[in-house]
Amino acid sequence: MNTVLSRANSLFAFCLSVMAALTFGCFITTAFKERSVPVGITVSRVSIKNVEDFTGPRERSDLGFITFDITADILNEKNGLQAL
Repeated sequence: MNTVLSRANSLFAFCLSVMAALTFGCFITTAFKERSVPVGITVSRVSIKNVEDFTGPRERSDLGFITFDITADILNEKNGLQAL
């Protein structure tokens, strides 16, 4: 007859196959959906500072700061991301 390890291996392989089929099913249901939305990006402030670099002896490096806003309507009916 089959040993405990053989039965456990068969059960594990079956569960893994079922999970793979479910994963593929989830992928197929969402892979071909249109997910593009209009996005607006505005930059409000850009600055560069010369700061001391602590990785080398007495070196200085440039450090850049960018402040921007991103707006997008991701909760519309077309995308299916309605609030619950």
